[in-house]
Amino acid sequence: MTLNAPLPDADVVIVGCGPSGMTAAVTLAEAGRSVIVLDMQPCPGGQIFRNLEANLCDASPAGQSLLAALGPAYRAGADLIRRFRAFSGACSGIDYRPQTTVWEVRPDGTVGWLQGMNAGYVRGRQVLLAHGAMERPVPFPGWTLPGVMTAGAVQTLLKAGRLKPSGRVVLAGTGPLLLLLANQLHQLGVKPALVGRTDRFSDAVRAARHLRPGGVLPLVKGLGWLGRLKLAGVETLTGLETLAAHGKDGVESVSFTVGGKRRTLPCDLLIVHDGIVPAIDIPNAAGLRLQWDGPNASWRPETTVDGLGRSSLPPEFYAGTCVLRVTGDARKIGGADAAMAHGVVAAQAILAALDHGRGPSGAALRAVGKTLAVRPFLDAAFPPGLARELPGDETIVCRCEELTAGDLRAKIRSGFRNMDALRGETRCGMGPCQGRSCMVTAARLLEDETSAAGCPPTFRGRPPIRPIPLGAVARLSGLDPRATIRLTLEDKPENAPESGSEHGAEDMVDVPAH
Repeated sequence: MTLNAPLPDADVVIVGCGPSGMTAAVTLAEAGRSVIVLDMQPCPGGQIFRNLEANLCDASPAGQSLLAALGPAYRAGADLIRRFRAFSGACSGIDYRPQTTVWEVRPDGTVGWLQGMNAGYVRGRQVLLAHGAMERPVPFPGWTLPGVMTAGAVQTLLKAGRLKPSGRVVLAGTGPLLLLLANQLHQLGVKPALVGRTDRFSDAVRAARHLRPGGVLPLVKGLGWLGRLKLAGVETLTGLETLAAHGKDGVESVSFTVGGKRRTLPCDLLIVHDGIVPAIDIPNAAGLRLQWDGPNASWRPETTVDGLGRSSLPPEFYAGTCVLRVTGDARKIGGADAAMAHGVVAAQAILAALDHGRGPSGAALRAVGKTLAVRPFLDAAFPPGLARELPGDETIVCRCEELTAGDLRAKIRSGFRNMDALRGETRCGMGPCQGRSCMVTAARLLEDETSAAGCPPTFRGRPPIRPIPLGAVARLSGLDPRATIRLTLEDKPENAPESGSEHGAEDMVDVPAH
């Protein structure tokens, strides 16, 4: 039996339509390549340029006030979005598919997609993962209470919902985004009651040795944010520790320690942020090799400088060439400018792979290095804070299954010393988030309890990466016929002809299922 492999649907499939995904798509389309872009959001921009098109078109006073508060870095994405739109029309090179969830990626270039109740597979000769980053999960007492949100979630409500908070707002954590959001809220008429930072002045002093000329402008921008908050009378403090949220049906107050003294403040909205890390759910499920970033307490894909990933799957699962690349913040946190610069590098590498060319230009590689020059300083100045210490036994770690750190510690001590065994026993990581919120904490707990060294293990990734309705699975399109048929001779005598067939068993082919 001979079954032909499906033909590619495009030269390149790109997952994500943020700065890096759009830049790569435009670069590839300009070179005459066919591109499919799959993105969960209803319009291009990613988290950084979320809903920019609609906000630019809003001439109302409220709309203009929002644009002014979000600042020039937000509006800077307009030109890139226009260029992307120019190529995403009919027969223009980019097949743009918004509101499409990616639920499976394979190293051979197969990508599973879901749009409403329709699902299927598309295939690219090359696949570029530009799915972005996520905020570092920060389990602390009360973090699951209504009224506790991340900085990214608040920015989403500002940009896409044009909503702003009210009441007593407290911001806690570390990183430039925390200071940026505090300034944006103040410009919109929401004066934070407190901006509590886990980083200290000593962190900034130690980080100074990493400062390079390319990092001076971001530093000046950050000092400007701090200055404006001080002039506005917003209380700011550093060295915040042991944060906790309190309340019955929602957050009512927050408590924390600064300088050895415990403080409690009334609070209607607690905004937390402990830095940004690459989103590894797709690379992990695709079987790409990951590496542990100790200073940032997170994983990131192990790639070449141009983003090419390495498959960690054993040969019996996949022995072919890996055609998956990772770009933008999904590869290494750097912000919009770095994401766009690396999007060009990844696109040039893909063109070289398709045409057997030379690879990314020296100018493109230098541009990436320039935009990432500030990262060592930022990483040292804003180390993980809220997530620095492992949570106490009473703190929930897995929100989906309401498992506490004590639950996980007890299971580890009873003998479940493997991440997948721990998941199977407790269901930690089996909820809708598929481990995005709990995996890193569970891995650190396992490492702590077993005194293991090296890279903390992950849950073994497997599809679906995100929930998919069974009705959509029943109507999957684009199936690989080789993955839907499995012939086995285990229950038949050797060389015996199959019943009703003129061929012997030696003519059969055992086709492995994916």
